[in-house]
Order: sequence, then C-alpha cells, then structure tokens
Amino acid sequence: MKNLKKWMAGALALTLCFGTLAGCADTTDKATPTTTVEATQDTTEKPTTGKITAYSEAPFITKLGTYGKVEDRLPDPEDIMIEADDYLKIGTYGGELKRAATSSSWFPGKIIEEGLFRFNLDGSVGPNVAKGYDVNEDSTVYTIYLRKGMKWSDGEPFTADDCVWFYNVVLANKLDSKGYRKCHLDGNGNPAVVEKVDDYTFTFTFGVPKYNFIQAHCVDMKWAYAPKHYFESAVDKILAGNKDEGLAEINEKAGTDFVDVGTMGSKLLYNFWNYHIPTLNPYVISNEAGKNSIEGDYFEFVRNPYYWKVDAVGQQLPYIDKITYAKVSSDDQKVLLLMDGTIDMSLVGIADVPTLLESDAGPRIYEWTDVNWGDVKTQVMFNLGIEDPHLNELFNNPDFRQAMSICVDREEVAQLYSNGWQKPGQCAPGEGVPGHRDSWSKKWTEYDVDKAKSLFESAGLVMGKDGFYDFADGTDFVLNIMSVSSYKAGEFYKILEPYYRAAGIKCTFKDIDRTNFDNEVRSNSIECCLHSCSPFGTVSVGLRSNSIVPGLDTNNVWCGTMDKSTATGDLLKLIELHEQLKESGDEEERNAIMEQMYDLYEKNMWVLAYVETAPSYNAINKRVKNVPETMINNDVYRNEGVAHVQCWYIEE
Repeated sequence: MKNLKKWMAGALALTLCFGTLAGCADTTDKATPTTTVEATQDTTEKPTTGKITAYSEAPFITKLGTYGKVEDRLPDPEDIMIEADDYLKIGTYGGELKRAATSSSWFPGKIIEEGLFRFNLDGSVGPNVAKGYDVNEDSTVYTIYLRKGMKWSDGEPFTADDCVWFYNVVLANKLDSKGYRKCHLDGNGNPAVVEKVDDYTFTFTFGVPKYNFIQAHCVDMKWAYAPKHYFESAVDKILAGNKDEGLAEINEKAGTDFVDVGTMGSKLLYNFWNYHIPTLNPYVISNEAGKNSIEGDYFEFVRNPYYWKVDAVGQQLPYIDKITYAKVSSDDQKVLLLMDGTIDMSLVGIADVPTLLESDAGPRIYEWTDVNWGDVKTQVMFNLGIEDPHLNELFNNPDFRQAMSICVDREEVAQLYSNGWQKPGQCAPGEGVPGHRDSWSKKWTEYDVDKAKSLFESAGLVMGKDGFYDFADGTDFVLNIMSVSSYKAGEFYKILEPYYRAAGIKCTFKDIDRTNFDNEVRSNSIECCLHSCSPFGTVSVGLRSNSIVPGLDTNNVWCGTMDKSTATGDLLKLIELHEQLKESGDEEERNAIMEQMYDLYEKNMWVLAYVETAPSYNAINKRVKNVPETMINNDVYRNEGVAHVQCWYIEE
C-alpha cells in the first residue's frame, strides 16, 4: 500500500496555510464582484478542457418519464457546477453502492452532504452550493452568491430566502436543536446579522472582524439552509404557540409521527437527509415502502433528479443510481460482508486488512490518513481540572505525566497492540501534519522504570508497604480509568495495566456506555480516560481547536470543565493564545501564535499516547471507480464525504 506521508506533507501544508488567512493563491471569484478574500480559498471553479454544449441524464431518470428535460432541472448554464478534478475519469451511469450500517442517524449523511462551501482533497476551501463570496476590507461583511436557477429535489427553486430564513428563524429559535454555531459568533460572542440582498445573494455581518468565517463555516455548519416553502407554514404555527397544529402539518407532509417540537426539529431540520423532505444532496431517501426508513433493516438513497452538478462532458451527476444500506449489529459483520462482496465499502481495522486482501471479493484497501495525535485507543487523559485536590496537584505535575509515559515499553506495546503494523508513538502531530516536530514525537518515549519511579517520588508520591505508591499523607492512590464500552479500549488497557503496576501504580478500569460517559464528563467526575469521546488532536490549531483548548468541547476529559475562569499557568496561556488567534487577521502574527500554541503542547504533554496513529483503512470493492487514492479521513472533512461520491461510478 502506498505510503502517504510525502503527500500529506504537501496537502496539510496547504491546510496550515488556509487556516491562517494569508495570500497563498489567487482567490478572486471571476463570476462576482472582486474584493480581497481569504487565502488559499479557491472561490473559482476549475475550468474544463472544452465547452459543454449539451447535457444528458441517467437512464434511471429517463425511464421515470416525469421530470422533463434535464436542462430545465439544472441551474442556469453559467452557474452549473462542473466536477472536473484531475483524478476524475468520465463515468458511466447505473448500479448501486452497497453499504452496511450499525447506526443510521448520522452515518448516511456524511457521504452525501452538500454545504455552501466545501473542503477539497488538497485541504483548500472551494465553492459548492454557493458559487462564491466577497468579504470587505475589515472582514466584517461576507457576501454569499448562490447559483441561479438551482432547485430543491422536489423541483422548487432554491434561493437566498432558504438561507436567510434558516438562519433568522430556525437557528435563531434553535428549532434544529443546535441553534447558532460557533462560526456564526463574532469575537464578542454575538451572532452575525444575516440579510437578503436579492434572490441569489445574502450577507453575514459581524460586529467585529471574523477572519476565518468561510473555513469555520465548513467545519461547524456544513449546510446553511432549509426548504422554506416546505417548513414555513408549520413553523409559523409553532412559533405562534400552535404547536400541535404545526406538528400535525409537518407530520402529514413528511409521513412522520413526531409528538414534540424538539424531536421534529432535531430530525427534520438537522438530520434531514434521513427523511423524505426536499434536499440539495445528490441522493434522497427512497419513498418506496420497505426501503424508506432508517429504522428498518434495509433502506435506500436514490438519485436526486434535480441535482445541480455535471461532469466535464455534461452528464448530470451522480453516476450511481442508489446507495443501499443493510443494518448490521457489529463491525465484524461488515468484514464478513466485504469478504463475499455483499457490500462495497467500509472502514476496517488493521487486523482485518490481510484477511480482506486474500478474500474472494478482494476489495481494494485505501490508506486514508488520520490526523489524531497518537492512536486514540492508546491516548491517556488525566483530568487536569479534577476537583479532588490530591489528584489535581498530581495530574498537573509534569513529573507525574512523564513518569506515566516512560514506565511503558512502547516497542513491546506496539507489537502486542498491532502485531507490528503500528510504530511506537506519542501524543503529537504525525509527520506531515502541521505542528509536527521530531522532538515532540519522541518526547518522553524512552522506557525507563527506575527513572519513572524517581519522578513519581519527586511528584510527591510515596511507595507503600504493598509495593504501590500512595500520597504523601498516607492516602491510597488508585488511578481510576474510564472509557466508552463501544470503543473497546479495554483491550488496550489489558496491555497497559501490567506496566503501570510494575512501576508501582495501582489502577482500575471501567467501561460505560456513551450516554453515561457524557454525563460523567459534564459532572467532571472522570479522573482519567483511555480513548476519549473527543480524541486529542486536530488537522491544524488554526482550523479546529475544539479538543485541544480548554472550554471549547464538552466531551473533553483532559481539562475537565476547565475554562478561562478556572485555568492557570500554561493552560490559561493556551486559552489566551487561542483568543488572539481568532482576533488576528495578520498572516505572520497568526503563524506565530500557532507556533506558540504548539510550543505549549510540546512543553507540557498534557495528554499521552503510546502508539502512533495509523492510517484509516477503507476497503472498497474494485468495481467502484473514481475513488481518490489519497485523502484525509477526518470529521472536519466529513470523512469519506470529501471524496465526492457523486463522481463515483460502477464498472463491472
């Protein structure tokens, strides 16, 4: 399999660049008025090799005979989005992409999601639903330009009203269960003002400069619209106090039976792709009985006849007719289905790769790079904000963390954990990832039990008669470790625990379900975590800092419920640097701030890991074409969603 590190060095260097704002590329939108815009954001669409003179549609649509000419369903010719990346081949229509799902609410959405803007494979941000944008000189007003003539999947026009209404009604009233996202708030915490300019233009206006709004929007929001024509009447009733009447209207339209507004909003205005309501996605859930419910054992997403993208020769996308899902109870079942060709694709574990390569179906294994800082199942997080004074003092002592790091033989652990597939590592950015430093990756990785014991004692621990360390006042010290049962971190704990015990650290381990784990996090009662709900690491501190800056993510464990009001020392400095980063529009200053943040992480080693992160292995049937060779598998990029499934095709 191809080594991706060289590619990552280039692609993620671009990520670092667009995370900063500087002039790395000509970003003028040729279709709209020109102003200064943020760096490396390609707001122009890539040209094709020749002019498209005619458009064609899939036989699947032609056979239905109900949608009229394809030209009438596409946007105005100058606003049609053309997928023409260099790696793409002109595909053929037909077939189905077969998948398996252990859950269904979020899983099917990522691969078909369509945001105003999108991440490209090289890490840059480009146009998508929106064809471009302008930003004023002080980065307080962003003007968004939509595609004229674009339509929802029910054939109704898509306009600026759908975006402005979604923001000013749905988000303002938190009807989607989420409300304003972080990208919508300025540095003072105030939401942007969103206003319609004309049918295909609207603005976001911030009270103070918002230098990275477009990138932040891609990370936090994904989409920024809802079909006003479909929801407005019922929502007006709900907001006027007639909740039962509004719910009844929505349930009749959507074929649902929601009994409260909160559930309706969460399902239809947030997880909307799972229901047969108007969408801009390439696929909509089937309306055929037995195939139309994500709660069933089988469901389908079929092509959207009004989809607004074409290939370089004018074929309306997508190529594949449908995406099908069979429910399974475990990832092990997915592997079996991959082996006999029943399903076409799935992420798989390292241990499954050799078996799949030797199977009759012989799927191709794609190495897609992960950006977590160290293998997440080996990440150990000590709650630096724990209320217990003994534990708080100990966990915040770098001598203790260093001792916990070097008391483990990483070479042996890596062999036991992955049969040698993964290398020993530390909780640090991998090679090619912004922030990577050899010194950081190797810090505290030597195996030295005697030195570890000396460090435990310098941190205030005293060896007890039972051979385990206690606090200096004689209080027993037990490291209570917790994780989420579905993550199977207990398997790694069995490898880790003998090293801790041999160094004099008595520990316990408990697996609980995700809901209870989240409750424990919110109550700040978790002392130490193995494989957190929020893996420690990021693509770039300039792009997403949720899991690595205190106060930004409720699923954090390493900093507990700590925020600016309770943080001290380098942790407070980290928070303050992040605030400066948000407020700076100067390239050199932003780069300097990010380097200072990386310096603090390397100095303090707030989180440990024992094995370096591995690539994500995605097994995909060889009949599926136009799958990119290399990409970053990360939620920021919507995982496989950045691979643009609308361009995939089946070749039997």
